[in-house]
Amino acid sequence: MDGILLINKPKDFTSFDVIAVLKKPLNTGKLGHTGTLDPDATGLLVVGVNKGTKIMKYLNNDEKVYIAKACIGISTDTVDKTGEVIDQAPVSEINDIDSILDSFLGTYTQTPPMYSAIKYKGKRLYEYARQGIVIDDIPSRDIEIKSIKRISEIEYKDNCAYFSYEVHASKGLYVRTLSYDIGKKLGYPAHNYDLHRSQAGKFNIEDSCTIEDVKEGNYKMISMSDALNHLPALLVNDEIKHHIKNGMAISLKQFEKPTLTRIIDNENNLLALYDLHPTASKMKAQNIFYQGD
Repeated sequence: MDGILLINKPKDFTSFDVIAVLKKPLNTGKLGHTGTLDPDATGLLVVGVNKGTKIMKYLNNDEKVYIAKACIGISTDTVDKTGEVIDQAPVSEINDIDSILDSFLGTYTQTPPMYSAIKYKGKRLYEYARQGIVIDDIPSRDIEIKSIKRISEIEYKDNCAYFSYEVHASKGLYVRTLSYDIGKKLGYPAHNYDLHRSQAGKFNIEDSCTIEDVKEGNYKMISMSDALNHLPALLVNDEIKHHIKNGMAISLKQFEKPTLTRIIDNENNLLALYDLHPTASKMKAQNIFYQGD
């Protein structure tokens, strides 16, 4: 049983918690995931099962879509509602939210929050944060915002303003920080109140299952080949299979393009992944999954 599972992560579970719980019903310890979600967040977690863990690195650069709820008027040390309040200002009315959201389209330079798993000098940022250490020179990163739009009315409650928005962005976006930065442009402290991931690359939350579904055996595994069907494929015969099993290079003539390619059989089983050899004269095995004769 090798492939990819799409899990709808519930609140109060870390991504690691999900993996730990799935080990028993799937009867395997070979599990991994891409795109960590905070415990307070919900939504799509892409899980690799057995050999499926070996293709996770080819899925980890996927764009993501999130549905977030921002709270304008209060900021916290974790930049979400689980943290301690560090600043607040009463909000009676805010304007131009939609134009502010539009201003984030394109390249958006973001500094990851202190409570994040980003490594700084060998330690996770949250390790420093838990010790009360503030890092002032966290490296910023450029994120590509493909689309961002408000999807709810503005709700005013307890001197704060709340609204939901959907954002489609490149890998590495911290939505908590985005909500904070939206508030900053509006002239108020802010934090992210709620977060749900609805899409990761081509995978959609609508095709996911719950942890309980997996426990009941009510789930569908995505084959490794189908999970990587954005890559070109080469259907091979038995003679080439022997070369693949032994990790031999394959002539460029066999391939449509000299790029990362799925090697598959007649039943769409993923036998290997090949990419251009450094000599540029052949294609070289990157991962071999074929164990046949």
